[in-house]
Amino acid sequence: MNEERRKILKMVEDGMLSSEEAEELFESVDKTEQAANNPYSISEKVNWEERPNEYQGNSREKGTAAKLLGYLEEAFTKIKNVDLDLNFGNFYSISHVFQMNDTRFSKMDIDIANGNVQIVPWDEDVVRIACEAKVYQVNNQEEARQKFLEQTDFSIDDGILHFIISTKQVKVDTTIRIPTKFYEKVSLHLFNGSINVEYLKGKQLRTKTTNGSIDLHSIEMKTINAQTVNGKLKGGNLLADTIEAETISGSVYLVGDVKKVDAQVVNGSIHCTWHRQPEIAFLKATTGSIRLHVPEDSVIDGKLETNIGNLHCNLTNYKIYAEKKDMVKRALHFETEAHQKEQVFHLEAETKTGSIWIIPHELT
Repeated sequence: MNEERRKILKMVEDGMLSSEEAEELFESVDKTEQAANNPYSISEKVNWEERPNEYQGNSREKGTAAKLLGYLEEAFTKIKNVDLDLNFGNFYSISHVFQMNDTRFSKMDIDIANGNVQIVPWDEDVVRIACEAKVYQVNNQEEARQKFLEQTDFSIDDGILHFIISTKQVKVDTTIRIPTKFYEKVSLHLFNGSINVEYLKGKQLRTKTTNGSIDLHSIEMKTINAQTVNGKLKGGNLLADTIEAETISGSVYLVGDVKKVDAQVVNGSIHCTWHRQPEIAFLKATTGSIRLHVPEDSVIDGKLETNIGNLHCNLTNYKIYAEKKDMVKRALHFETEAHQKEQVFHLEAETKTGSIWIIPHELT
């Protein structure tokens, strides 16, 4: 069982588990050890052949602690399979600014293989893209500048702003300043780098990176899609109809007024705070907790589920329709009173190794 304990401590160090959650997991490990040492105890063996896709084990019969280790190993394996070795040796640094007075566009397509991107609207009627680049596998400064310009595509065609750097041999930190207006679609795709977008209004925002975090602040969109493999996903002061958030290694933090939320995390936790009662939320984590802050007068039809952890519903005036407290699974189906509201918040939250909290807050 020492391996399970080391995994739990590592998750606490990385900030993926709180001390309270770690204590709950240690208790599960202790119970499994006690059961294994007591030949007369009630069997807690599970037929894992019925669920072959959960993880690859070394035995057909495993306890709760071994199940935890399986989930952790699955998450770490997915992260290790991502090849992010972009060390190309020596480089030359250059600075360059692209500028265009043509602002007749309502869509943006940003695609950069290696580097960070920041989008900031401003009051000027001009597009300005400032780049700080490191160019690898070149012999001098002039060759570095030439390679950077050759590998960069900056254009505005058919109402779409394109900024593309497809080579990984150029690492560029990019700040894009665009006119403050309504945008139909903004798409950002990175391989190795973080995304930062703030004060943007429009219809559709899509952000995706393989290795890097995504930070969205003061965004007003109809739909938001954010995906990263290795990095946290943070959204503050959001106003949207729908948001889809997904990360393998990292946590999700969402704050604002979002009607529909679909968030999935493998190795990390999910934190959501709603300023107003939402409509739908589907939340799923593998190795991490889920913490939800909702207005205290929310009308909720909620289903919570965890394999290893506890369920905490701090709401008042709610009815329990179904509850399960087994060693290998805990589940809760509850509904709150109507409070003269017609709209119901449909909530489904699930985690494998972590706890779930539903916490009310007062509107300010």
